[in-house]
Amino acid sequence: MKKKIIWGVLLAVILAAVVGTYMYRHRFDKYELSREEQSVAIQAISKDSRFLVAYFSWPSPDYPDLDATSGASNVVKDGQLYGNTEYMARILSQKLQAPLFRIETKDDYPTEPRALLDATKVENNSQARPELKEKVENFSDYDVICVGYPLWWYDMPMAIYSFLESYDFSGKHIVLFTTHGGNRFCRTIPAVRKMFPQANVIQGPSVFDREMENAEAIIEKWLKDNNLGK
Repeated sequence: MKKKIIWGVLLAVILAAVVGTYMYRHRFDKYELSREEQSVAIQAISKDSRFLVAYFSWPSPDYPDLDATSGASNVVKDGQLYGNTEYMARILSQKLQAPLFRIETKDDYPTEPRALLDATKVENNSQARPELKEKVENFSDYDVICVGYPLWWYDMPMAIYSFLESYDFSGKHIVLFTTHGGNRFCRTIPAVRKMFPQANVIQGPSVFDREMENAEAIIEKWLKDNNLGK
């Protein structure tokens, strides 16, 4: 009898842990596009649309203080170090045969994790708009802009807001893609839709930072499911 009770308790604990993990990882799903919304948004993209892949990724792989080893925010592929979002962006750029634009701030962020958290928390709380190094040339030439970012403090990095607010997205398609620690897009999709009510906002691929080795397969499936890519 005691063994049955112990096994019952263990199973209950395991079940609670599984359910709790699932609910935690999906607690922001209500902010994502429904299947119907996604289908309508994708169908609005014409076959001859011109794509641009823009992304913000940190740490920067060419930053002098960064060790050339993979970690939570970067990945090593074929001996080359990439930031997680950069890695996603490069794959998308290749599959879509689209130009790649790196969103960079004039002031660098810290590479030490605690210092980075503190710096980005201050930015997030103040809703800062960091100055960017460059702008996209001939932005009006592109019909579909894929915008990639990591999630910082349950939001897009403030550099992404700086980027988005620098252009007129009226009539354009915005494909959001992200790397995350479990919260997928969080509330960023409705935030971008509110910023640009005249744009067509699409939910792109998202990759959990512990599953970066599957990033290419995840992106390929998303492109295939949505009839995109060359």
